[in-house]
Amino acid sequence: MQAIVSLLEESAHRQVESIWNILEQKCGLAGIKITPYPHFSWQVVEDYPLEPLKAFLKQLASGLHPIQVTCAGLGIFTGPEPVIYIPVVKTDQLLRFHHLIWENTFHFAVGPSLYYAPETWIPHITLAHSDVDSEKLACALKALAAQPLNWNLTIDNLALLSQSGNEVGQLQDRFNFQ
Repeated sequence: MQAIVSLLEESAHRQVESIWNILEQKCGLAGIKITPYPHFSWQVVEDYPLEPLKAFLKQLASGLHPIQVTCAGLGIFTGPEPVIYIPVVKTDQLLRFHHLIWENTFHFAVGPSLYYAPETWIPHITLAHSDVDSEKLACALKALAAQPLNWNLTIDNLALLSQSGNEVGQLQDRFNFQ
């Protein structure tokens, strides 16, 4: 799996890692550690040709300016393996930005996840996945119910993450906006 993401600024990075630690200590949720970089994703695929994609992302980032996003509340993607997350509020600016990234990188994508396509994308910061069951979900909701999860963030980068099988994900590259 590979993904184009935006890494969170330092203060939000620390807050997310703190939540990950709370969920691990109180609820035994440690699956998130397979992708140990607090972020939200623009596009997730099976594979990219790395060198042409990196060249393109570098060029794209050099022409972009930081954007402000708001995170609000707590969400759950339901199913056999629930995902707990902080929603990123969709704004016209964020949707235009996502569309720009998606449309200009889709031709690089091998096996893109259509969950990240513009018409289905739900921007979010993942707090727990892959080891969430009904008991741990209840524990996590109890642990996070009183947490202030309304944040304003500056997004100033695109990054490329990769993760294979059960190996810990790796940061391939980061491209800061100019």
